[in-house]
Amino acid sequence: MADEIKKEDMGLPVFKRPFSVRVREGWENFLKKEKKLRRLIDRHADSEKIGEQLEKLLSPVFEVVYAEVGFHEGKYDLILNLEGDWSRLFPLTYFKNHAPREVLGNWNILVGRQSREEKIGNYQLQTEDGMVSAEDFQIWTTWEEKQAKVSVYCEKLLPLLQEKEGAAYWIVYTMLDYALGELTEMKYICELEILRAPLGESALLLKQLLSHFMEQLSLSKEELFDAERYCRLYTAYQMKPNEEATDGLRKDVYAGSGCFFPLLNEFWRAESRMMDALHADGIAAGYFCYPLYGFQGEDRGTRILDYRDNMADEIEALAGSDSFTFIGGASGIYYGYIDFIAWDLKTVLDTAVSVFGKSGIDWVMFHSFRQDADGITLFEKRESK
Repeated sequence: MADEIKKEDMGLPVFKRPFSVRVREGWENFLKKEKKLRRLIDRHADSEKIGEQLEKLLSPVFEVVYAEVGFHEGKYDLILNLEGDWSRLFPLTYFKNHAPREVLGNWNILVGRQSREEKIGNYQLQTEDGMVSAEDFQIWTTWEEKQAKVSVYCEKLLPLLQEKEGAAYWIVYTMLDYALGELTEMKYICELEILRAPLGESALLLKQLLSHFMEQLSLSKEELFDAERYCRLYTAYQMKPNEEATDGLRKDVYAGSGCFFPLLNEFWRAESRMMDALHADGIAAGYFCYPLYGFQGEDRGTRILDYRDNMADEIEALAGSDSFTFIGGASGIYYGYIDFIAWDLKTVLDTAVSVFGKSGIDWVMFHSFRQDADGITLFEKRESK
């Protein structure tokens, strides 16, 4: 179960069982009990029984479990799905990367619903009115800046589209996941439209879609399916700074970059759905804020970036990647910012106090990616009398 974090503690969400502990204990539990899951797969047990066993194995780690299993080339597959939610990418990848060697002897741990590649042509999904197969879909794409608008026509979905539009879109997204892989679908499809009538131009079939995306994106299958690559995709941004903003809520920022942009967007919109989901699993995400008035001279910009990189590297080296993941940074008129995910926030903050304290900076603050939370001053240099 999730740790209960009171509203007044949102600014400093130190969990009794941080995610790093949940993952370690979760894999220990999985290793003890996974044989039953393998037996269910071998016996082709119904999906409900398999789902119940998956819930027992993964719920000590994740508040909400989305997972599938399979068997491929002599090993069992544990597929950890995002279900369209980017807030799950980093935790699921962390969980995968901490799988014990003993688990990996029998299991492939995969992040994101997997493409069925050449088998997609034979794939079918059950609908209220019967089966819909991959061959029933016609697809058109329009590309702009490595993003695709996808238009889909499927005659068998027309009745469902009229009565239960959400269910129709779920079926289409699921079929796209199995054609492209869930990560590819989430990252590179910017808009999906289900058509009431086919377009007059030549269409793609689902079995052709992966090759089409590989060609358009100049990426291999391995790159498209690699969850860690998506964790390393940085986006640079520029903003118009507010010269009167001195509250540390990043309104003074004029430039930055990050690899968890959906979280930044929610923060700027003063929303907290992703932060709620992360907190439910014992994960904290936030940034360090520190003053830039001490950086002067012609090479000021370079020195600011070097300082940020050095602080992030030192914190990761001392706290360990099991506790700290750097996800970007920003420069403002008044402050510098280091963005991170804390898999064990107490360890990260204790390390930050030590690292910043030795750096010569006057003070540093931690702020959660919540606009309604208070910042916490971690370190403040005392002037000698």
